[in-house]
Amino acid sequence: EDGRHPFGQGVITYANGEIVNWLTTLSDSFRVADDMGKLRAQLKIFHKPLFGWKGSYVVTQYAAEKTVSFDHGPEGSIAEDCFFSMVAMKHGYTFDFIEGEMLEKSPFTMWDFLQQRKRWLQGILLTVHSPNIEAAHKTLLALSLYAWTTMPVTSLQIFLCPLFPLPKCMPFDVTIAFIASINLYMYLFGVVKSFSHRYRKNVWRLLFYTLGAAVVIPFNIAIENLAVLLGLWGDKRQFFIVQKEREPIIV
Repeated sequence: EDGRHPFGQGVITYANGEIVNWLTTLSDSFRVADDMGKLRAQLKIFHKPLFGWKGSYVVTQYAAEKTVSFDHGPEGSIAEDCFFSMVAMKHGYTFDFIEGEMLEKSPFTMWDFLQQRKRWLQGILLTVHSPNIEAAHKTLLALSLYAWTTMPVTSLQIFLCPLFPLPKCMPFDVTIAFIASINLYMYLFGVVKSFSHRYRKNVWRLLFYTLGAAVVIPFNIAIENLAVLLGLWGDKRQFFIVQKEREPIIV
């Protein structure tokens, strides 16, 4: 608005209007907290998309967008938003956080939810491994990606720790507990933000939504793990389109 930053993005929420699939919508509450934390910090403080950004909420100045371009070949076409942000940062463009919400729908089916996550992972893999983007611009994105790709290994600790207990190490135990608590908090915080328009007159309804978010965490973990496995070994050049529209009911 003030002309200082050619690119901007804000918070995306998913619980507005009719909710088609409660499981996917509650799972996406994590992403709302992610927008208000990581996304806001990187764009508001550093004015750089250090960890990338989301394609469904992109506000640009025309000249800057034309210079960066979305046309970067197959490797820049699967997670085109992420690739675009890295190229823009490479050209020295700055970003800012927009104080305004984008209203979006979560995937309508479990299959779409899975395919959406798989495409994100594959697209970011292509971005991180692209020789056209310098390491200086994608290092933090790469660290985030590799943490994501090792999720199946870290998830196995639920079963491995009881079977093969290791000697206690307080620094590691505290770190793991802190990370787990932050992840749980993000689900709950995301629900409060997403459903704020629905519980203003009913606190019990908010509590119900919050408990629902906690219940779907195992489902979300399972889907994310499956998406990682399919993404790592599947064809990385396919773009899956998630259905976000419903046929109108004619009465």
